[in-house]
Amino acid sequence: MGNQVIGLINKFEALLKNIAAVCLIGMALLTGADILSRGALDTPIFGVEDIVAVLAVLTTGLALGYAESQKANIGVEFLYSKMNARTRRTVKICTTSLSVALFGLVTWRLYLYGCSMRESGEVSMTLELPTDMVIFALTFGFGCFTLTLLKELIMLFKGEE
Repeated sequence: MGNQVIGLINKFEALLKNIAAVCLIGMALLTGADILSRGALDTPIFGVEDIVAVLAVLTTGLALGYAESQKANIGVEFLYSKMNARTRRTVKICTTSLSVALFGLVTWRLYLYGCSMRESGEVSMTLELPTDMVIFALTFGFGCFTLTLLKELIMLFKGEE
């Protein structure tokens, strides 16, 4: 059972990483096309700011879980490396537990925020894109990030790192 859940979390990480990569490429292509359009045709692409902002949010939010699983985050290694193995494990369990709680709370609050945006009918300025959909996508990314942290916590308790 536990390995199936971990496998499912790993699949979500890979899927969201690929979506984030597509969003990042889309940001670069749209920005380049807008620059070319402004230079060659003396006119910007309508709504490119809205689309790039949405893609930036999605890139960041959806890549969190994968970045965590790859240990691509910033840590205080100097102090951490001076600790013995047992202390490092205890610190890791405490920080990961706090992170699960914090990002679980962030996920829940993002969901509530998305619901309030849906109720109010909030849209982006130029293209009038519904902002609640972006917030719900970000909520999903943070939820998967929380699951990645939970997976790491389970692995720590199992003695795997």
